[in-house]
Amino acid sequence: MNCTEVVARFSEYVDGTASPTDAASIDRHLETCGTCRRYRNVLVHGTELLRHLPEPELGEDFEPRLQHRLFHVDDERVLQDHSASGASAMTVLGIALLLTAVAWSPTLFSGAPVVELAPIVVDQAPRRSPVRPAGSLPGVFSSKSEPDLNAPLWDGQLLYEYTPLSQRYERRARLRSAGAIDR
Repeated sequence: MNCTEVVARFSEYVDGTASPTDAASIDRHLETCGTCRRYRNVLVHGTELLRHLPEPELGEDFEPRLQHRLFHVDDERVLQDHSASGASAMTVLGIALLLTAVAWSPTLFSGAPVVELAPIVVDQAPRRSPVRPAGSLPGVFSSKSEPDLNAPLWDGQLLYEYTPLSQRYERRARLRSAGAIDR
């Protein structure tokens, strides 16, 4: 028997629960190995010292405090086992990827048509309906409030224009670079 086997079975040897063949092998090894004899002497001497110590006085709160500490030792062991595994980080990463895929799926998988509208340019003023005074009946207009529909409402400037915002910004940028518009 070698030193590693003696140390592994030494508690059984000291307690008297080792098989007779193991006990005989350990005895033979202890006769020839000074290191293992020293190990035996240190353990036997330490055990005797502990047995001769006075019995400690325990307070009433000792047992609940001990239970509490043991409970937290188990918690720490579980947390260390799970934190070292990286499972929680992989779970969070997986959830983030899943949420990203769900959020982008309509954009990625739909063939939604893109609607582009041509600019609408108005070169005439819109026809205005006659203004009805507040107290008059529907269909009845006073001569004072009737507008002259043939009178020019504008002097040839463009009143309405529809263009996509991108074109407006491009035109505005060109005008700014030319110095025509102040920022």
